Amino acid sequence: RAGKESNMSCSFAIAITPDRCNISAAGGTSKHKMVNQCDRKLAFKVRSSNNSNYSVNMIGGFIDVAETKEFIITRKAGKPQPDKLLICFCDATGPDALEHFKGEAKGEVVGETLIKLSAAE
Repeated sequence: RAGKESNMSCSFAIAITPDRCNISAAGGTSKHKMVNQCDRKLAFKVRSSNNSNYSVNMIGGFIDVAETKEFIITRKAGKPQPDKLLICFCDATGPDALEHFKGEAKGEVVGETLIKLSAAE
């Protein structure tokens, strides 16, 4: 179904497991997997609501049809607050994945997948 309509918002094109990230406010890491469930190669970019406390070992790239990529979220010590990561994605049409996200992402498949970040004291 993904990508059959023009400019289709397709939140199910990329699945993240687990879809929550629970890390101690004192700091730590969490491993996650991203799977392309769409019928086409996608470009993606990771955006964080809190770059001071959270980092990810990949900020963008390409993911092929049915491909799985593993990534690690790292949290530095700090006050807990409600934060999130967004995995923004769109059709891969050029050679530079991050260029797809300068301005508004375009293509038949465009969307984002949310990862809730939860830090407990």
